Amino acid sequence: MLAAATGGLAALVAHALGRPPGAAAADGDAVQVGGTYSGQTRTKLSNSRGSGTFLQCTAIWGSSHASGAGVYGTAESGVGVAGWGNTGPGVSGTSESVAGVQGFGGTDGPGIYGISWSTTQAGAVGQSYVNATGVIGQSNSTFSDPPVAPAKTGVYGLAVQDASSRGVTGQSASGRGVSGVATSGRGVHGFASTGVGGYFASGASGRALQAAGRVEFSTSGIGMIAVGTKSKQVTPAIDLTADSRVLVTLLGHPGGSTVLQRVAVDAAADSFIVHLTASATAVTPFAWFVIG
Repeated sequence: MLAAATGGLAALVAHALGRPPGAAAADGDAVQVGGTYSGQTRTKLSNSRGSGTFLQCTAIWGSSHASGAGVYGTAESGVGVAGWGNTGPGVSGTSESVAGVQGFGGTDGPGIYGISWSTTQAGAVGQSYVNATGVIGQSNSTFSDPPVAPAKTGVYGLAVQDASSRGVTGQSASGRGVSGVATSGRGVHGFASTGVGGYFASGASGRALQAAGRVEFSTSGIGMIAVGTKSKQVTPAIDLTADSRVLVTLLGHPGGSTVLQRVAVDAAADSFIVHLTASATAVTPFAWFVIG
């Protein structure tokens, strides 16, 4: 079945065949190759026998000036609309306010499926020329309008059903499930308002986190114990709790037999105090790292 939803059967592209357009026709007139036709009611062609392709054209173009589809195709078990292009797009659609190309898959098929035999081109491509989003993927339990496209985003995934929802998932048997590359920014960036910005887990023989190169933590820093004092209070500008653990390493010798004694965490004041066993006789720098 192929129908131009409100404008009759689309022109069998007289321009593509190099022929001048025929005269316009009214409802009930015959459709001839090389003509341009318009109507007030739907023109519908259907094939009730056989399983092959129903209508095959070198080029087909459909236009709807109302709210219907310019070209619409359905199939019981095959492809509703199939397009093939050697150097250009197989299927191209434009719309002023809704989807240029829309696909709907039943319970056993995808809505839109793209294949590429090229070693340098993708099966499906989404681009935005106005600093919006190239591709949006949304998972929901009911039909809903797509989310507002965030600015300057290549791919945006949204799933808000429950705690097990995943906006974007990547999987690989032995390679990289998700790979991020940046020249001077962040290859991968995660943020959570109240949850966890980045969570990594592994099996018994794997590694949850592995870093190659320098590592920087905002929960670490450098402090200094002055001469004649035996402690130093540090306010790390992060929230501390009773479960916070503070690792401290002296980077200098405080003199004599003096060593690091303990670290006291004051969760109410969001600070901690580094204590020595005696007053330092030399300026003593130390490094600290807060966990939890």
